[in-house]
Amino acid sequence: MAGSADITLQHDTLAPPTPAAAMWLPGTALNCYESDATRRSWLLTPGLLTQRIREAAGTEFHMRVLREGRAGDAHVREIEMRCGSTPWLFAHTRIPADTVASQPWLAAIGGITLGEALATRGDLTRSPFHYALLTTEAWVVARATDHAGLAPRALWVRRSDFAVAGAPFALYEVFLPAMGVCTPPTPA
Repeated sequence: MAGSADITLQHDTLAPPTPAAAMWLPGTALNCYESDATRRSWLLTPGLLTQRIREAAGTEFHMRVLREGRAGDAHVREIEMRCGSTPWLFAHTRIPADTVASQPWLAAIGGITLGEALATRGDLTRSPFHYALLTTEAWVVARATDHAGLAPRALWVRRSDFAVAGAPFALYEVFLPAMGVCTPPTPA
């Protein structure tokens, strides 16, 4: 992996996932910035994105936890979702230590997606989605392209701020270029 995207989960520091100067947009502004209607449709998916990905990928759906553990003052969880051998989404969740202390189950989600783990919570709040088209200068985009084996490029990132019983954390979803296009896995 490229040095800009490396994460060692035992380090005392962790790079910000996106630059402080990132231009975050509301969903209503995407028509002005994303001309591809299919991509806009994926970005604006209401509700549980995992459900839409599962339905679109069918039996070729794969979710894999890439990294999980403590990094700096946070618990970090990264996953990828694929259709066959095609990466569709990279997700990076940052949970502050105080949130993990009050909601320890967030650090032990296991092999399901964050959305699935949160789906039944009655004490959950979620901010409106915010979107930014970011290059690999953004740490989270560099991680996503590295994991997906892609050349550096600008990708859409969707940010959500959550709180469970008032305890905050953030989710960054990076939409990869082949989102919605499935390539069956190559036989071994």
